Amino acid sequence: MAKILLVNRSPQNLAVALVRSGGHEPIEVLSFKHGLEVARDLPYDSIVVAEYKNSDGEAPEFMENLEKSGIHHRVIVHSDKCGYTEWNRVHRYKSFATYLQTAALDQTLLESIDLYLPGLRNRELLPGNLFQQHGEVADKIMCELGKVAPLDVNVTVSGESGLGKERIAKAVHERSARNRMPMSFVRHADMEIDPYCQTSCGECFLEKCFRENQGGTLALIDLPHFCRKGQAVLLNKMHDPECNVRLIATADKNLMKRKVEAGDFNSNLWFELSEGMIEIPPLRDCPDNIEWLAKKLLEHFCAKHNRPQLIITSDALMVLKAFAWPGNVMQLNTFLVRKASKCDSGVIDADDVLDLIEVEEVRHGESQLDRFVRVLKTSPSVTIAAKRLGKSVRTIYNWMKSYGVNSKGIPIANKSLQPSL
Repeated sequence: MAKILLVNRSPQNLAVALVRSGGHEPIEVLSFKHGLEVARDLPYDSIVVAEYKNSDGEAPEFMENLEKSGIHHRVIVHSDKCGYTEWNRVHRYKSFATYLQTAALDQTLLESIDLYLPGLRNRELLPGNLFQQHGEVADKIMCELGKVAPLDVNVTVSGESGLGKERIAKAVHERSARNRMPMSFVRHADMEIDPYCQTSCGECFLEKCFRENQGGTLALIDLPHFCRKGQAVLLNKMHDPECNVRLIATADKNLMKRKVEAGDFNSNLWFELSEGMIEIPPLRDCPDNIEWLAKKLLEHFCAKHNRPQLIITSDALMVLKAFAWPGNVMQLNTFLVRKASKCDSGVIDADDVLDLIEVEEVRHGESQLDRFVRVLKTSPSVTIAAKRLGKSVRTIYNWMKSYGVNSKGIPIANKSLQPSL
């Protein structure tokens, strides 16, 4: 079930009944201004359905305001009439999903909503790539996506595991001129060979994928794991003038670099597949996103399991921000689901997330004093700082006194004596 924001001049219209019949939750507003306010607080997998014209403006201006506000929900526009000029104005905006005739909503609206929602598998496991929805990182990714998607070049979505690269790959297809044509996801593990087939490494499977997606897009998931036979098929198809398939790959850039350097991956294939590059930074490089992500993931969990909304305290968030999250958003989601499942009080506090704490290593170019101050500043209490430094609480207080800093790492006096860490 998803929340569908309906911006219509008249309440209780056909779209409301259709959305409910599809198992979704309609949210009705009568103006674009009110719609913009409501859209700010919608969950990640929401869709906006808007009439082209309203009392306070037209859909293109509404979508422009959404983009300026950093709101990246999909927008479906419907109208009784939409001329070529209006159609072009709507298509300028990357938030646009599709244009529907109001008279045919009963046949097309639910189909369009289902098309632009995340797949059920992804929605059950993880709410996709939430970087699309919040902050400077989201704006940068959406800007890169908006530039490469319409160009019809091959694209690689690069990032570590657990970041939702598949959803970005799908977004590239949806914003391209091929968005009405098929898109298939291919993993090397999917290449099961027919026992009666004499070819190896799933050439027949790949041939079938290219044949069924002519005019559309093929998404190559975890590209570094494709073996040499599969790489050869991909390279041959890319150079076939009769092949009309766009390739979008997902890859860990560092792993790919090692594979190419070791000779395990065809460098020419990698260069051609990375004509367009969208890089997603790891979660540890975006600590400011963790608070927003944590709250949205808990909101998703509570809605899915019909639980009262959980509160996560600022101290608990400080612990989350201090953790490196090698598994990125997927790991954060799994951790929070585990904690939410066992939470009876309705509040997740720092004590509930202490099992995340590990001894902090000295970062590159960081002095021992810098490490001490950094840990103090990012710890909700001296006890947690002591755990992260692998020292006793008494030792931490002694260091604070010697360095002349308080429990937040802020200097309170100049001290010449500096203990050995």
